[in-house]
Amino acid sequence: MVKPKYLKNKYDIYTFKSYKDVPGWINDAEFIYEEVIKNAEDGDHFVEIGTLLGQSTTHMAQLIKDSGKDIKFDSVDIFWIIEEALKNYEHTNHPKEFLDYFNNIKNEWDMNIINIIQHPMRILEVDKYVNLITCDEKLVHNIYKDNSLKFVWIDGDHGADVVYTDLTNFWSKLKVGGMIAGDDIAYDEVLNDVEKFSKEYNVQVKYNHNSFQIIKDK
Repeated sequence: MVKPKYLKNKYDIYTFKSYKDVPGWINDAEFIYEEVIKNAEDGDHFVEIGTLLGQSTTHMAQLIKDSGKDIKFDSVDIFWIIEEALKNYEHTNHPKEFLDYFNNIKNEWDMNIINIIQHPMRILEVDKYVNLITCDEKLVHNIYKDNSLKFVWIDGDHGADVVYTDLTNFWSKLKVGGMIAGDDIAYDEVLNDVEKFSKEYNVQVKYNHNSFQIIKDK
C-alpha cells in the first residue's frame, strides 16, 4: 500500500507544529493549495470536498491566515462516516495509525468527529479560517450561487461517476478564471470521470503527479 507523505508511527495529540502533524493524504493538494493562495484575491471563495481528519484543510487554513487575504473556505464531508472508514482501515486502505490518532483524541477528551478535526486547528489558531459543512458531495453544490467560487478541490468519494457528477455540478458555480481540481487520478474511476468531463465540456486538463487541474476560461 502507498503510504501517506507525512505518516507517523505515533501521532502526538497534544502538540501540532503544522498540518504535517495531522493524519491525512494531502498528496498534490500541498502545492496546489499554495498555488491558488498565491493567486487569490480578497473576496475569493474556496471549497474542499473531502475532509477526513483535516490535514489538507489545516494546510489551507494556515495558508489563508498567513496570506492576510480575505478568503472564505468551506470543507465538506459526511463527517459521521469517517469513524467507520477508519475502523475499517484494512478495507478503506487507511493506515492503522490514523485510527489510533482518532481513538487517542476521542478517549482523552470524548470529542466527536467535528471536534477531533478542529482540535489541531484550534491549537494552531487557524480554526476560524475554515467552515466545516456536513453534506453529501452530490448535493452541496446547491448551496452555492453560479459564478461564485474561485477554487474547488475534489477529494471525496472515488466511486464511478462521482467525480464526474461533482465536476458537472460545480462547473456553473465556478467563476471565469477559477480552478476546479482534484486528487487520486491513480484510480481508474477518477481518471475516467475527468476525461469524460473534459471531452463533453471541451476543456483542457493539466495533470500532475496524482491530480488534475481545470481552469474555467469562458
